[in-house]
Amino acid sequence: MSKKMYEWLFPSLSLLLFVTLLGAMLLETNTMTMKALISYSTGLLAFTMMLVVTFIGSRPRFIEKNFGMPEMYEVHALMSVVLSILIVIHMLLQWGGFRNVMNMSIISQTGFIAVVALIIVMFTGIFSLSGIFVSNNKKLREFKETKLNREINLWLHRLAIVSIIAVYFHLYFLPFLQQNVIFMTLLNIYTIATLGYYAYWKIKVAIAPEFKVSNIYRGTPSLWVIEFEPVSKHILRYTAGDYFFIRFIGDANITKEGHPFSTSSAITSRYKNSIEFMIKEAGDWTGALQNIKVGDKAKLEGPYGHFLPEKVEYSNEEDVPFILLAGGIGLTPNLSVLRHEIEKKSQRRIILVWGLSYKEDMFMLDELDAMKEVNPNFSYHIIFSNEEVEGYPFGFISDSFLREIGAAEFYQTGEFFVCGPPAMLNATRTLIKNANIPEEHVHLDDFGF
Repeated sequence: MSKKMYEWLFPSLSLLLFVTLLGAMLLETNTMTMKALISYSTGLLAFTMMLVVTFIGSRPRFIEKNFGMPEMYEVHALMSVVLSILIVIHMLLQWGGFRNVMNMSIISQTGFIAVVALIIVMFTGIFSLSGIFVSNNKKLREFKETKLNREINLWLHRLAIVSIIAVYFHLYFLPFLQQNVIFMTLLNIYTIATLGYYAYWKIKVAIAPEFKVSNIYRGTPSLWVIEFEPVSKHILRYTAGDYFFIRFIGDANITKEGHPFSTSSAITSRYKNSIEFMIKEAGDWTGALQNIKVGDKAKLEGPYGHFLPEKVEYSNEEDVPFILLAGGIGLTPNLSVLRHEIEKKSQRRIILVWGLSYKEDMFMLDELDAMKEVNPNFSYHIIFSNEEVEGYPFGFISDSFLREIGAAEFYQTGEFFVCGPPAMLNATRTLIKNANIPEEHVHLDDFGF
């Protein structure tokens, strides 16, 4: 299934659930006004969308591996906005707006609870958890990173479950539906299946493998390098460029919510029994990494991601060059791919382009130089955007710069791996489009979701 088809998978699923519920409702309803039909239709469609976005929020790996978590969360966010609009229409048609809550029937009260919970869920998702609506606005992005507490908003976002349960009872208590066996059977199946999968995911997170910090240090003044070793005997199998949700447990002096980070390691002789992450300090949680010490324990949920597809990983080294484009901490998944290639003694043509802001952001050049000895066809190029550094070019990763270093000759044959902050990703997307680089040859790690 192509990515385009996956984009319609979740909306189509919600429509399928909606059609079956509406069909079952109409099957045993003799008469219904147009106003009532629109009211019930918007309410039912909003409910089925709520079920589907909750399923997406459970991070189903069997879909994520083919579609991608950022893309899934984008659909999740857009569907959440649409279902919120549908709820408002339903509310206006059914109630004529908000009345005094205490004068409402129990049916309306459960609906009111669902609406309030949904409003909280939507706003915490838009302004705190999702990057789709704020990543391109500097002020909103800064507000998200500096003013909002992610952990509190994650807990508030879980009111989605409360909203689903409230809507379920809202429908359950409707007199004309209580005797509708088909409708109630479908309602129970859809609701139990969704909440059951959510509970299954939560159990999996709770029993995820336990790791301990074996090493932690600052790679630069704003970058932490953390290495984990499994408490059990073996590390989790993962592909270069994958990412995990890190959730510290026990006595670790940091909040206990999970946060996603790409691996900078790959399964190599150096990292045969450990996993390394490079994490930029930006926000409360990453700032608290200064409190983490060797021996602290964490759960790693994953792996997620498809940065390095299998068919690309095992592509012909002579015919398929790799172009790694990294902006700042976006080096992380690219470094994972690079370490994987060096470990297998690949002689593939590999070009790493690393865009940095300041000289103090530059590190691990010794390892990059050592890689050139293993693979003479590997080269790296660093360009600075905010500070002029002697011996290095000044500017941004652009078409002219890629042509200057010889990477442009691989626009049609190379596999492009791109990771960086939103501004860099947006500029690179434009570059890729203008250069007519085949879409299937571009692999993005959008860590802003």
